Amino acid sequence: MDENIKMNCWEFMRCGREPGGAHAAELGVCPVTTKTSANGLNGGVNGGRVCWVIENNCCQNALKEIGRNKKSSCMRCEFHISVKSEESILDLCNTVGKCLTEIYSVEAVY
Repeated sequence: MDENIKMNCWEFMRCGREPGGAHAAELGVCPVTTKTSANGLNGGVNGGRVCWVIENNCCQNALKEIGRNKKSSCMRCEFHISVKSEESILDLCNTVGKCLTEIYSVEAVY
């Protein structure tokens, strides 16, 4: 593995929902694994290190099925906590900013 690429959520969680993963054919590929616009954020592949901001991620769908709130559950997730501890606050702010500009088409104001 490239030393600049850090562990992604599907590797940490061992869900098998990445393309070619153990559960991808049966359960489907998680959108986090194919979100190319998030590639490189926090040093991950596609959305692998920003899974909590990717719409309709597989964890979100699984949490809905058992009646849990995604946001509060993501904030308590061991992987999310691990990423926060590994990344600087500036990196995390830049990541959130990039995701928000994609979602809302924000233009800089000078």
